[in-house]
Amino acid sequence: MDVTQSSKSPSDWTEIDSSYRFPTLFLASKAVAWLLLGSIFSLIASIKMHSPSFLASCPWVTYGVMIPAALNAVVYGFALQGAFAALLWITMRLGQVKLVGPGYLYIGSALWNIGVLLGVIGIMAGHSSGHTYLEMPGFVSPILFAAYTLIGGIALVTFHKRQVRELYPSQWFIFAALYWFPWILTAGSYLLVISPVRGVTQMIIGGWYASGLNVIVLGFVGIAIIQYMLPKLTKRDLHNGYLSLFSFWIIMLFGGFTGLLPGQSLPSWVGSLSAVCSVFVAFAWLVLGYNIYRTIGGASGKTGGLSYKFIYFSAAAGLLSAVLTAWASRASAADVVQFTLFLPGLKWLHLYGFVGMGLLGCFYYFLPKITGTEWSRPGQWTAIFWTYAIGTTWVGITFLVGGWKHGKGLIDPETPFMDVVREDIAPVMRMSTVGELLVFVAAALLCWNVAILFCRTYCSCLCLGGLSQDKAGISSETKKSQPKKSSKNK
Repeated sequence: MDVTQSSKSPSDWTEIDSSYRFPTLFLASKAVAWLLLGSIFSLIASIKMHSPSFLASCPWVTYGVMIPAALNAVVYGFALQGAFAALLWITMRLGQVKLVGPGYLYIGSALWNIGVLLGVIGIMAGHSSGHTYLEMPGFVSPILFAAYTLIGGIALVTFHKRQVRELYPSQWFIFAALYWFPWILTAGSYLLVISPVRGVTQMIIGGWYASGLNVIVLGFVGIAIIQYMLPKLTKRDLHNGYLSLFSFWIIMLFGGFTGLLPGQSLPSWVGSLSAVCSVFVAFAWLVLGYNIYRTIGGASGKTGGLSYKFIYFSAAAGLLSAVLTAWASRASAADVVQFTLFLPGLKWLHLYGFVGMGLLGCFYYFLPKITGTEWSRPGQWTAIFWTYAIGTTWVGITFLVGGWKHGKGLIDPETPFMDVVREDIAPVMRMSTVGELLVFVAAALLCWNVAILFCRTYCSCLCLGGLSQDKAGISSETKKSQPKKSSKNK
């Protein structure tokens, strides 16, 4: 919940929100645009898996190009940029402080989008590095780091000038995520792209970067949103801050080494250690789930509105993703699911279900408050929720179930490989295309609604600015036309 809201008058909260009006619209509009572009790339890749002749004459849109382009567009363009917008707003609200240095935030945001655009173009032009989540060419990392320095610096200065000095659980996760990312970005980019290490060390560092980005950075973003929004929407305090602190340190200590499965071309102790870390992370998520359950116990969607449904879905997807990741890290399960569609299913569940749904729920709630303009068609947001939720769930379940069946077929020595492709992979990809089409429709509706909100906010600010100038001119002219009182009347 917002702390001590009674200590602030409505005009004070309006002043705080208005200081962040156009910066957050800039961030949010670019984030949803990247989500739309990423969903288009992912949809093309899904179609090409079962219809290879689709756009066969264009080398820029092959499956091997579209998958990393979609992943980087969604992770860096949508998830991280949307996280900047949401986490800065939460920081301002909890600290009861206005945004500091909005001009620098504009510069950082523009530089970030330029870097992501150059990176995606570089991938499509054939200059991918080949490392998951770091496919963008090496010259992009310094651009992203410079942009992140400006954005993270603004967040730190705003946090330093807060009026409420008490720290809340959401703030622990916010600033751990904000300042873990530059560390893994610089280390991962240097060791994998700029000055690559040799041998199996590349795979270890690649897994460390992927797990750090997913489990700690994006994971902490989603957890911060959940722990702020659900108590706020249900008008209840967080059940137990110590449980959140316990989960925070468990994920911080073990979450950076969960991306490697037993059985890969690595020393056996590496996979075993990664499996143990995955179990610890799943346990931390179970503790978080219990804490959230006790916080919102008895609440329903009618209590918190549509935002509650978004955030509740995000929390359920995050918990399920962590538990399934721990289960898949067991040696017996890893022998079946690695090199199958099961792992992309986990990625969909985490990125689109957990992180993506949390950001959309946050956008739906706070953008009208920041802009002072309500959504023009609130009913479309209900369509966005159900379309996105059904599409994400459909793709995730299809990949998870189909991936398990796929793995069983691969390890069966009596089953020919082409039979596995025809009977297990092709039907799953056809079914997943339906879900990815639904996600694309939701992203298109989302972009349309955010664009309308942006235009209405900009037009209303122009009208209010002109009206205030007219009133100021009329009042000054009135004062000039009034006769001066003589000293006798004093």
